Amino acid sequence: MRILIADDEEELLELLKLSLEGEWIIDTASTIDDAQGHLDAYTYQVAIFDRTFSGKDRIQELIRYAKYKNPQQAVLVLSALGSVDDKVEGLEYGADDYREKPFDIKELRARILALSRRFAPQTKEIEGIVVDQKSQTLFKNGEWVALSKNEHTLFFYLLSRDSVATREEIMDAMYDNPQNVTPNAIDELVARLRKKLTPSIIKTIKTRGYRIES
Repeated sequence: MRILIADDEEELLELLKLSLEGEWIIDTASTIDDAQGHLDAYTYQVAIFDRTFSGKDRIQELIRYAKYKNPQQAVLVLSALGSVDDKVEGLEYGADDYREKPFDIKELRARILALSRRFAPQTKEIEGIVVDQKSQTLFKNGEWVALSKNEHTLFFYLLSRDSVATREEIMDAMYDNPQNVTPNAIDELVARLRKKLTPSIIKTIKTRGYRIES
């Protein structure tokens, strides 16, 4: 998933980029012109905008431009202007969520995920496999693919990431007691998924781990 963050506080932009880029592709812009240039160049699933740039409230203009470029793009306003009237105004301008500064990075991450699910396309095709993201089901040659619980969990965990997942990260995400699971168990699980789906759907990144390029 690709995310645009526009804010004229350079230190905050750097903090957000460092906090989020391990999971997603993060682009940043510190001016309205830079933000609009990014919106022209890329398709974003989620955009995070401050309200004020150089002391002027530009959020209505920025939201309008973002939605014009991509109506399916989710917009989250992150602003120090946090009164009820400010929030209502931002939502009336077209924002899909509105959070006040200061904020908790864990909550922000959760809200980004919620928005990405809300605005995600219903289906996508990866290496000939059709993925219904709403029901989290897979189809091959028009037929439903039956997956075990662990196969299902692994596939959609890899699909949710924009970076390589190490075996240790996979074990931590999938199991309550990852210390009792060996890396070979993950390799075997990947092999079963490739056999059921298609060998090329899960890429092996040598010495690092696995990823799904969607």
